[in-house]
Amino acid sequence: MWTKRIKPHAVTLLAAITNPTPESAAAKGHPLVLTPGAPPPPAKSSALPTPILPETWSLAPADPTLATAASFLAASLSGAPLSAPRFRTLVTSFLATLSESLSLPRPAAAAAALPEAIRAAAPYFPATLAPLVASAAAVLAEHDVLLALADARALPHPPPGLLAALSDAGRPDLVCAVLRQAADLRSSELLAALRCFLSPASDEAYDAMVGVKGRWKDAAVLAVNKCVEKGAGKKAKPTAMLLMMGHDWFTSPEVCLHYLFASRNVDCVESVVLAAAVAELDGVEVAGLMRYLAKWVGKYRRFPEAQACPEAAGMLGLDQCESVPSFGAVARAMGLVLDQHFSHLVLNAEVRDELRAAEEMVKELAAEAESSGPILDLLRRMQHDV
Repeated sequence: MWTKRIKPHAVTLLAAITNPTPESAAAKGHPLVLTPGAPPPPAKSSALPTPILPETWSLAPADPTLATAASFLAASLSGAPLSAPRFRTLVTSFLATLSESLSLPRPAAAAAALPEAIRAAAPYFPATLAPLVASAAAVLAEHDVLLALADARALPHPPPGLLAALSDAGRPDLVCAVLRQAADLRSSELLAALRCFLSPASDEAYDAMVGVKGRWKDAAVLAVNKCVEKGAGKKAKPTAMLLMMGHDWFTSPEVCLHYLFASRNVDCVESVVLAAAVAELDGVEVAGLMRYLAKWVGKYRRFPEAQACPEAAGMLGLDQCESVPSFGAVARAMGLVLDQHFSHLVLNAEVRDELRAAEEMVKELAAEAESSGPILDLLRRMQHDV
């Protein structure tokens, strides 16, 4: 019987732990090996890698075709007035160049296929060109192109005057589509959107708002049907409840207001911008806005379990959930309306009763929040201790 002798420069991990000997102490300068008798790994070299000479590599030259096409489209849209066919030809030609440069499927050349081509190429559409195309589409009444840009979320910063132009054209449905993704709007643009919904310019504009409410109803019914399906999950019910809350007892113009008060312009923007827009409303518009906000306060009081759930909205494919105003946005907007038009609201007999009812509901919600505060603090501390 014999044992294999371990080299003095290598010590096994087990021997170093269980039997620290002078031999293991002498091997401090050498790594421990897991396999007895195996030589230690070679030391890593600190030498830099061999440099690659500049003449052995080069970058491929940039393709100027796309940049040239973008510059030509921008110059054409900013220059002399265009006809509608010429506008569609220019945009179609640019989309073809964009698709070819990025190896995307080539869009159809038919004019009717332009909206679908815009939606397909939207992730790659230059951000500087989208506002120019939207402005030209609004002037030429090419509303299908504008709707495609809005649906593809290519207008996070709509061009100045776009919302006012759409409002004057009697297209509140397009105003809603733009508001869903717009941010950093000025007070004049917020005022144009408010007046578009609170004071419809024509019967055609009101009919367009009826269509918006119809699509909201379809989304709410779809959400309810998905809730009863197997595997929908517990988060599907609050999502469906939000959509039903946004539909029931709201008029068609009020449903359009959802898109404004659920947008980042109200939920995240400084209150001074919205306050400047609210201050310009007349008495009838202020009364209508106050009724709308009071309805939301009543809805959140009646259904406190309703809350936004982006995960469930994405799982169910219900983008409409993004357009439900939060209770915080509603409360802030109500405070701004009261600050700007308190005397009118108090002296208006038609709104006074609704204002008192809203006051009672707000007091009840505030009392519930105050009473639940200590309990929530206790739960947080218990979770922290555990």
